[in-house]
Parts: sequence; structure tokens; C-alpha cells
Amino acid sequence: MAKDDELDTLLRDPRMTNKDFGDLYEALGIKTGTALPERVEFISKEIRHNYGHTIANLWREWYDPDYEEIVRATAKKLKIPVKDSNSLEELERKILVEIIEAAREQIIKEKGEQAWKDIEKSVEEEIKRLIAEGKIPAHIADEFTQLRGAALMAGLFAGRFAGFALYIFANQIIFAIGRLLSVTLSVFIVGPIIGRTLAFLLGPVGWLLSGLLVAFDLGDTNWRKVIPALTMVILLRLRFKSGDDYSDLTPA
Repeated sequence: MAKDDELDTLLRDPRMTNKDFGDLYEALGIKTGTALPERVEFISKEIRHNYGHTIANLWREWYDPDYEEIVRATAKKLKIPVKDSNSLEELERKILVEIIEAAREQIIKEKGEQAWKDIEKSVEEEIKRLIAEGKIPAHIADEFTQLRGAALMAGLFAGRFAGFALYIFANQIIFAIGRLLSVTLSVFIVGPIIGRTLAFLLGPVGWLLSGLLVAFDLGDTNWRKVIPALTMVILLRLRFKSGDDYSDLTPA
């Protein structure tokens, strides 16, 4: 269904801001963007063709391949069990959770258990602030107030959070990780974080390629661009599906 699929629909959403597009540019490593209305097709093509087979891209339209294909392939790359019965939303949630889990493991490995406990504490305090300021709907606030610290994180990994609750929680974790790594972040700039924490998942790039394969990057998905960009797309879709913008949920 590629054209008018979920990615195309997101990029054309009137709630997408210049900042949202700018953050997608950064995740994709693009120094110079393009003006409206071309930027929708430009970003769509960048995401899809970084995933797609380079040679095949010569004959593809800007809206191929389909977003769901990219999501399913990314889930498999991250070693997430994928079933035909899994919905797109289920796989998006699993990808987001897997990325956070990968970040957790890498932070503990590199900086120690206490560093991750500090992140858990920071996330809990930030969620409390948002609840106190009335920025989280009551029914979601109730979900969060029943859990504390490590229990919040356990709830995430157990699949307890979905929709707007997942967006809130993932957003706060990304900010907390950014502070730990001294990465300057806007609300959706996850590219620098993913780049630092997921390198070990992606393995050495290009070590199987030589000669003509190197010249044409034959069949090689650029996961280092696809995964950060896809993570941002998932967060944006969660945000918009909540029924409002909620772009002001920025940690203090």
C-alpha cells in the first residue's frame, strides 16, 4: 500500500512542525533539508531508500517500499520475534521497548548499574511533575502512580504501557539518557542516543562487502539511519494518535 501508508500519512499530518522535520533530518544525517512541499517526499524517500536495496531504488518511486515492511524488517533486525498476526502497532511498541532495553544494557555495561538507577529516578520524578501540572490525563496518571522506579521500567518491558502512556514514558527515558550522555536533545532528537547505544546491535558495517558490492552497497540496509529515523516516526505516531500534539512535554 506504500503510497498513503502510515509514514506518508504522518509526514503530511498538519501537526508536523518545522522542528519535527528538522529532527528527522538530523536522525538521517542530512545537513541541508528541502522546502515545503517537497520535504514530505524527500524525507519519505530518505527513510525508505536507506532501508531499501540500493540498486532497486533506481526504479522505485519515493513512496516505496511500504512502511509496514520496514517496521517488520527492523523488528527482525533487532531480534524481535515477528509473527504474521502481529499488528503494525504491536511491532512499533516492541521496537521502541527493545531500543530502550538495548540502551539500558549498554549504559549498565559502560557506566554501571547506578547510572541506570539514576535514569529510573529521573524518569519517575519527571512523570510526577507532569502529573502535578495536569499534563497527563487522569487515567494514564493512575497507571503511573501505581508504580515506582524499577517497577515503572519493569512495566514497560512487560508491555504494560501502550499509546500515549508509552509515548510519555519513552520520551522521558530518552531525555534522561540524553542528560547522562551529555547529548543536547530536543523533544525527538534520538539519533545521537541511538548512535551511541545501538552500535553493538548492528555489527561491523561493510566487512562482508568488497569490490562491486562496496561500489553499489548491494542489498545493504543503512540501519544506522533507518533505526533512529524509525524510532522518531514511532514516537511521532504515538504522539499524534493520542489525539493532541503534546509537544510541550519537555523535561525541566
